[in-house]
Amino acid sequence: MVWQQENRLNYEDFLQRHQLMTLLFAALFLVLSLRLFHLQVIRGNYYRNQSEQQRTHIVVERAARGLIYDCRGDMMVRNKTGYVALFYPFAQGAASSKAIVEKLHAILKRDLGPAIIRGWRSGQAVRLANDLTRDEMFRLQEQRLVLPGISVVNESRRDYKLPEANAHLVGYLNEVTTDDLEDLEDEGYKSGDWIGRNGLEKQYDAVLRGQDGGWQIEVDALGHQTRMVKRLVPLMGSNVHTTIDLRLQQVAYEELLKSPTGRGAVVALDPRTGAVRALVSTPGFDPNRSFTHEFSQYLKGKDLPLFNRATQGLYAPGSTFKIITFSAAVNEDKINLAETFDCTGKFVLGNKTFACWLKTGHGPITLIPALINSCNVYFYQLGLRLGVGMLGKYARMYHLGEKTGIDLPSEKRGLVPDIEWKRKKMREGWQQGDTANMAIGQGYLWVTPLQMALTISAVANGGTFYKPYIVSSVSAEQGETISTTESTAIGSIELSEKTWRLLRGALEGVVKIGTGRGCAIANFPVAGKTGTAQNPHGNDHAWFVCYGPVADPALAIAVIVENGGHGGTAAVPIARRMFETYYEGTLSTATVAGVSRTQS
Repeated sequence: MVWQQENRLNYEDFLQRHQLMTLLFAALFLVLSLRLFHLQVIRGNYYRNQSEQQRTHIVVERAARGLIYDCRGDMMVRNKTGYVALFYPFAQGAASSKAIVEKLHAILKRDLGPAIIRGWRSGQAVRLANDLTRDEMFRLQEQRLVLPGISVVNESRRDYKLPEANAHLVGYLNEVTTDDLEDLEDEGYKSGDWIGRNGLEKQYDAVLRGQDGGWQIEVDALGHQTRMVKRLVPLMGSNVHTTIDLRLQQVAYEELLKSPTGRGAVVALDPRTGAVRALVSTPGFDPNRSFTHEFSQYLKGKDLPLFNRATQGLYAPGSTFKIITFSAAVNEDKINLAETFDCTGKFVLGNKTFACWLKTGHGPITLIPALINSCNVYFYQLGLRLGVGMLGKYARMYHLGEKTGIDLPSEKRGLVPDIEWKRKKMREGWQQGDTANMAIGQGYLWVTPLQMALTISAVANGGTFYKPYIVSSVSAEQGETISTTESTAIGSIELSEKTWRLLRGALEGVVKIGTGRGCAIANFPVAGKTGTAQNPHGNDHAWFVCYGPVADPALAIAVIVENGGHGGTAAVPIARRMFETYYEGTLSTATVAGVSRTQS
C-alpha cells in the first residue's frame, strides 16, 4: 500500500516535470518561430538587400546634372564629358602588372604604379586618372587588348557660360562634406557626391542632380571583386529654364567692371510679372574652377568675389529713398505743392549741420523740383514734418526690411529702424537728426539692390509687388514640362491717384532735366532716381533706380556701384546701356548732351 502511494507520488511528480519541460520547449519554439518570422518575413527584404550588397559592389557612374537655359533658350550651364581611366584587378588575368604600368606610362605620361598596386592589394577597382585628353582616351581604347583590366569611362562635368557674369546667379558645385551627410544622408546623398553651392545649383539641387548609375560587380567572401554583373544606366537630372536674358547679364557685368571701382550689383526685373531679367554682382568668380585648387583663392580675395551683393549686400539707399518720403508726404497730404523750403546748401538742426550735395544750395525750392534735383535740405525738413513713424510705415509698405522671397539662397532682409529698435540695439533714444537722415536714405536704413529693384518695379506698375523669380519652368531630359512658375503678387501699396501721378512725373523729370539725365534716350522715355549713399568706410556708394519705357514699363533696374561716388555719373550709364541692349534695334542712337555737373 505504501509502495503504491509512493509510486503514485513519483508518477505525479514526473508528470509535473514533463508538463513543465513541454511548456518550456513550447515557449522556446514559439520564441524561435517568432524570431524566424521576424527575420525572414518582416525584415526579409532588408537582409536580402544587405546580403546582396555584401555579394555585390557598385562602381558609381555619376549622373549628368540638368541643364540651365536663359529666357531665349540659350544655354547658361551645360555638361561636358570628362574621360576617366579605371583599373579592374579581377579582369587582369595573368597579365603582368609591370608591363601594364609601362604601357600606361607611355600613353599617359603619369606614374600609375602606386594606384595599380593599391588596386591589387585591395581587390577593388581604382581610379587611375581623371580628365583624359581625347588623344589619351583613343590610345587607351586602341590598346585595350594588351591592357587587360583598364577601362575608359566618361563622366559629366559642369561647363558655365559667361562664368564670372553668371557666377552668383547659377552658383557652383563642390563635393559633399561630412557635415552635409549628417543632414542629407536620408535624401540619398553619399560620400563622393557633388552638391550645389549657392545660386540656382543650390536652390534647385534636388531637381538638377539626377540619379547615379554605375557597374554592379560581384565580390567574394574577402571582398575582392570577381566579375561584372551588370551596368546601371544613370538618369540625367531635369532641365531648368530661367527668366534671365544673357545679353543683359553680359552688359551689366561688363559695365560694372568699367565703373570706378569695379564693385557693385545690378538687378533688373519685369515689373509686370516679377521675372528677373538680370542679376549680377561684381567682382565675380569662375565656377568652372570649383573643381580645382585655384578656387580656394577666391575665399581669400579682399574684394569678396564669392559675396552676392545683389541679394546679400546691405547698403544705405541714399537719395533713392526720397521716393518713399515723397510718397508719404503727398499721400498723407503733409505738403502743399507750392510750399517752398530755402536751400542754402546746409540745414542746421540743434547743434548739428546737415549738408546738401550742392554746396551753393538750390535756393527756394518746392516738392517736384526738389525730387528732380535731389535737394537734401528740402527732404530733411519734409522728413521732420512726417516723423519717424510715418517714414517707417511707408518704408514697410514698400516692403523694405523684409525678404522678397526670390528663389536664391541666403537673401538678406535689410533694416527699417524705429524708436524701439534704437533703444534696444543702441540703448539710446531716437533723435530728430535720425529722422532727418532717414528722410534722405541715410542713418540706420539698410536695403539690398534686389529690394530697391522691387521698389522701383512697384512704382512702374502702379503699386503691385510681385515675388521676384528666376526659374520659369522645369523640364525632363526629353523636353516635356514638369512644372512651371506662376507670377505671384506678394502685396500692394495703395496710393492716391494724385500721388502716383506726381511721383511718376517727378521721376520722369529726374531723367529729362535732373540728376539722371545721362539715361535720357531719344524716343524712349525713362523714369528714375539717383542716389549717393554715404559710407563710413570709404567713398560714397552710387545708386540709380529706374524703369522704362514710361508709357508701358517692361524693365525696372536697380544699380549700385560701391564707392562709386555720385549716382548720376557712376550708376546711370550702366542702366542706360542695359536699356539700349534690351531694346536693341528699336532705340534711337541719338546721344544726349553731357551732364553739366555731378549730382546725387
